[in-house]
Amino acid sequence: MTVKLYDTDSYLYEFNCKVTSLYSDNDYIYIETDRTAFFPEGGGQTCDKGSLGGINVENIQIIDGKIVHFVKNSEENAKKLKIGTVLSGKIDKNKRFSDMQQHSGEHIFSGIVNSLYGYNNVGFHLGSEVVTLDFDGELNEDDICKVENLVNEAIWRNLEIKVTFPSDEELSKIKYRSKIEIEGQVRLVEIPGVDICACCAPHVKFTGEIGIVRVVNFERYKGGTRVSILCGERAMLDIRHKLKQNRLVSNLTSSKQDETAAAVERLRNENEKLKFDLIGMTRDFLTLKSQSIAHEEKIVIFDEKLQGKLLQDFAISLMDKTGKFAACFSGENGSYRYCIVSRQVNLQPLAKALNSRFSGRGGGKPEIVQGSISAESEKEIKEFLEGFEI
Repeated sequence: MTVKLYDTDSYLYEFNCKVTSLYSDNDYIYIETDRTAFFPEGGGQTCDKGSLGGINVENIQIIDGKIVHFVKNSEENAKKLKIGTVLSGKIDKNKRFSDMQQHSGEHIFSGIVNSLYGYNNVGFHLGSEVVTLDFDGELNEDDICKVENLVNEAIWRNLEIKVTFPSDEELSKIKYRSKIEIEGQVRLVEIPGVDICACCAPHVKFTGEIGIVRVVNFERYKGGTRVSILCGERAMLDIRHKLKQNRLVSNLTSSKQDETAAAVERLRNENEKLKFDLIGMTRDFLTLKSQSIAHEEKIVIFDEKLQGKLLQDFAISLMDKTGKFAACFSGENGSYRYCIVSRQVNLQPLAKALNSRFSGRGGGKPEIVQGSISAESEKEIKEFLEGFEI
């Protein structure tokens, strides 16, 4: 059984160990050792990164109850690895410490939600970008703000985080949080007055090392609430990035940094009015354009102004000017939307042939068909339609 050095020392970044088992496949050599400081993937947290004997460790998993280190299967690596060989292990301390900040912050957040509202954390994922917590009850914005404030107050009190391994008798007298049934020795992580939870992961020694916890999103999820948080350095970098974005918006809108939302709303309203006015002017222009088009058996029009419903409206306006059909196209860079109308013929065979010829999709009623196609040029579409007999 591999001794889990991280159980008792979260800050152990270098250690020695002896290889006890080796096996491989085409991709990896799988290494078991007598002891390890590498935390394996589990409980919603990714594994540590680092090296063994100078070889990059790609992954660490628990397989059949054993901690297994994955390294790339190469001739060079195979020469370095033998059963009984002593290897030096090095943990990526930046990732380890960031993970500890996130996980300890999650414990405080979940413990306070549980004590205030009685909700349980039923899902936890510590990813490379954000930490998500799933609670089995609904939290509103006021609840989230209250919890966030209390979490950071607990952090700033710089409480000592205690790790214990109670006996079965001691454990029976302790009330603690746990998401799953645990077999064997239970490891408890306690933040005095805030939370006590069964957990196998490394944590910081004092809550002050977390720095800050920031809620970046929350939403209803499966009858409860999914909360996304960032802790420590990740929270600081997120705040820095968003303040920079807000500063840019402030400059672009010539507004104060605490008034950017109002400035953006004003610009959005102005933009909506301009879009409305433009649509009206475009309709007037297209009406004049349709009036200038001569009666023909087949009318084929390409115009980038035919956006949205204007494409259909303009095609319909040409319906009485054609003996067979009026086809309107809008697009660029080889991608086109189309609307074809007729009072005289069934257009469904034309739509099927057009889609087949130009890798398109769409359809409709006998008198009107719509869709999208891909073509190298307007010319080849026109030639196809002019040569198509209905």
